[in-house]
Amino acid sequence: MLVHQLRRRTLAACAGLALSVFSALPAVPQTYPSRPLRLIVPLGAGGASDLNARVLAEKLGERLGQPVVVENRPGAEGIIGVDAAAKSPADGYTLVLGSSTTLAANYSLRAKLPFDPVNDFTPVSMAFKNAFNILVVHPSVPAQNLAEFIAHARARPGQLFYGTATSGSKICAEMFKTMAGVNLAMINYKSSPQALADLIAGQIQFICEPVGTSLAHIRAGRLRSLGVTSPSRLADASELATVAESGLPGFEYSAWVAVFAPAGVPREIIARLDRDIQAVLAQPDTARRIQANGFDPMVGGPDALAKLLRDEMTRAVKVVKDAGIRPE
Repeated sequence: MLVHQLRRRTLAACAGLALSVFSALPAVPQTYPSRPLRLIVPLGAGGASDLNARVLAEKLGERLGQPVVVENRPGAEGIIGVDAAAKSPADGYTLVLGSSTTLAANYSLRAKLPFDPVNDFTPVSMAFKNAFNILVVHPSVPAQNLAEFIAHARARPGQLFYGTATSGSKICAEMFKTMAGVNLAMINYKSSPQALADLIAGQIQFICEPVGTSLAHIRAGRLRSLGVTSPSRLADASELATVAESGLPGFEYSAWVAVFAPAGVPREIIARLDRDIQAVLAQPDTARRIQANGFDPMVGGPDALAKLLRDEMTRAVKVVKDAGIRPE
């Protein structure tokens, strides 16, 4: 009961976040920034989010006149790195990449986090949105499309396995299970590449995988697409039907990544950072490099980001509740 009360209070606090973010705060020193900034990435090096963080850090550093150093702090599905940022000084020199996974999905799946996604952070700027996911199966599964897979899974409750290594992929899969009325057994992996490798090897049957890492395998025949989680077909993969048009109207899932700072950073610093980040994302070269990593730039300042976080937390909590999952 206490956990549920805390969750209700946190979600309620989101509604007033946009107003509280820019309350009266100390003036920004005119010398800001006078030393390097660090951008915490709560994931390991080499993934799409890390690569995009490095693009952003490089370009942002050029505008600020100070280096922005990427610091990878992986572990516990992003919780370790995000918590490190929450406990950093609110001086504008520490930023963190928060996301629909590390903030909203973890909030819905964990009974207790070492940080509060709302009260411990100040939204700075939206950054990237991925090109959605694809529901994929191993070719040995006797289903050529989504409808056939749903029928196949319903006839075998608990006998088919899906893999997940992140809270986001779990939310995606659980949304599918609830809307399709199927019972798939979950296998947790330490990393997404491990889960994908096991799917290709036929050790598991189903996964909710980003387009960037699954499309080549689909086109090579190593995996089969059941549908893209976007609201419309992708321009670069128009041959793939969406989940919504394949039998689950209203199904949509994507992941976003944004820049946050510890709570209490002066509003003038937040405004400066937001302005420069948006300018960087608007540069054609930046957009091209981000898109090469399977994401698109996102436009939106602190108020829009506060609303996005609130909406994503509410949706994730509903998915977990509808799926009958008890937060760990």
